[in-house]
Amino acid sequence: MQPPVIIYLSPFDLLRPRTNQVADVRFSEGFAQAGCEVHIITPFVSRPDNIAKERLNEVYGLEATLQFHFLPVNFKKDIKGILNALLIAILDLLFLFKIKKKYSTSRKIIVISRHTALLLPIAVIKKTIPFRLKNVQIIHWSHDLKYKLSDRLVYKASHALFFTNSSIRIDLLKTVKYSPERTAITLNPITEKQAAFSITKAHARTLIGRSRQVRPLVVYTGKLGLKYQQEIIHILEAAGICKDVDFLLTGGSPEVVNYWQDYCKKNNIQNITFTGYISNYQDIQHYQYSADILITYYTRQGHDPRYNLPNKLCEYMLTGNIIITPDYPATADLLNPTNCLFCEPESSKALADAIQYAVANPQTCEKKAAIAAREVREITFKRQATRLLAFIQDLT
Repeated sequence: MQPPVIIYLSPFDLLRPRTNQVADVRFSEGFAQAGCEVHIITPFVSRPDNIAKERLNEVYGLEATLQFHFLPVNFKKDIKGILNALLIAILDLLFLFKIKKKYSTSRKIIVISRHTALLLPIAVIKKTIPFRLKNVQIIHWSHDLKYKLSDRLVYKASHALFFTNSSIRIDLLKTVKYSPERTAITLNPITEKQAAFSITKAHARTLIGRSRQVRPLVVYTGKLGLKYQQEIIHILEAAGICKDVDFLLTGGSPEVVNYWQDYCKKNNIQNITFTGYISNYQDIQHYQYSADILITYYTRQGHDPRYNLPNKLCEYMLTGNIIITPDYPATADLLNPTNCLFCEPESSKALADAIQYAVANPQTCEKKAAIAAREVREITFKRQATRLLAFIQDLT
């Protein structure tokens, strides 16, 4: 059976790689590695630090061919608001019809997006004039859970529903009438290239300019911004408690980095390094491998801990370095007491206590981290996509 054509509708500007952009591209690449022709449709945001379009494959570390299509928009900043989402959704639909013309009417086309608003016009057309999209199926890839009427319409119209974790699926099926047999879990996997990657801690530290690192090193490669501050405040307060440990945080614009550096000065926190935004996302792995301890400590501010599965989690697991995190429902598919250190959420002292425990008990932590590294190597985008394609083809 000929594999379907995959069209992925991203709500993000892919020329400035960040966590969500990377997840969308790598998810799409998994289907290309599994034998599908894959198109990604993405909005364009004009930024001075955009990567060149011809460097997409290099910067994202792609090993399979993806066809990128940039919408004819020229946003100046991150895409937000209902009107912008509507504009992108309409343009996505027009591009879908344009791409569809390249294939025979019998060729199955599957349109996937994490954003229900981008799938809504397609769902409406399939409901009202289905012959226009006879060979097109839509799949929502859910990273959280929403119950607005428009979301429910997309859920109902979807040929299948993908969820990053079981917690989202369980709660959606409690509320929305949908067949459990048409749902699947994706997680936020690693790439085949990442799974095969190997580097020593010493070499990684040389690459990031920390070859003389002696004290324990805690690394956080998450979002560094100003809007949701509580997670960063907990990390910085924990650093203030753990004065014999060094902390390194990646990401952030110059304005954001200056803000947090001033915060540290005012609070006499001297063991923090901020790298600023790292344009080549592949370089992030060097910081992760450089760590003695990796932390993901998101809070209820800006996240729903029942559903938010950090994209970096599988990358963390791969390094063989101990992970410290709260025990949230969204991570239960991946983490358990055998492969990480759980600590109480939303408490700077609890985070500091866990860090100090990890420093004092390296052998225990090494065993847990080794289990995580072994388990995650089986969770790649290519393997997940191959499984998902078989799952889709078995659906009637």
